[in-house]
Amino acid sequence: MHSIKGFTLIELLIVIVLIGIMGSITMLSIGSGNQRDQQRQEAERLLQLLQLASQEAIIRGMPVALECYRHGYRFIAMADSRWQVEIDDAVFKPRTLHSQIAIDLTIENRAVLLRASEHSSPDPQIVFTPDGDMNEFQVSIGLQDSDERFSVGNTLKDGLALSMQTAASRP
Repeated sequence: MHSIKGFTLIELLIVIVLIGIMGSITMLSIGSGNQRDQQRQEAERLLQLLQLASQEAIIRGMPVALECYRHGYRFIAMADSRWQVEIDDAVFKPRTLHSQIAIDLTIENRAVLLRASEHSSPDPQIVFTPDGDMNEFQVSIGLQDSDERFSVGNTLKDGLALSMQTAASRP
């Protein structure tokens, strides 16, 4: 009699797990796709973080601020009567964007000249106060060679909101 050889259930499960791991690694190495998607994701992340910072200022009873620089941003908080970089909170950690993605900042309809990178001493630009007040602002995130920009802004009418602009639709 010939015995029939095949794969055991454990061997099949090991192969399936290995295929799953390899597939996950492949998807992570591919990334999120094109740079426009990265641009949109960064704008959406910033919107969520700004909403959270506003709530955090109310909960703490202390101001929380955003400092933007050309290729990134960081959150700073008032502590011991001075601004300090948020380093203990993983949510509000400093973020550096891809070198092709740049930030522009407008506060009260005036363009703000941004530094090339973060500076050692914090310089708040957008401040979230415990009473929920904040200035009108617009943080635009765009690719260096693109006419499309994603903007996160605060207006009296809409509050915090995300929008997409093209060169034709910009003022």
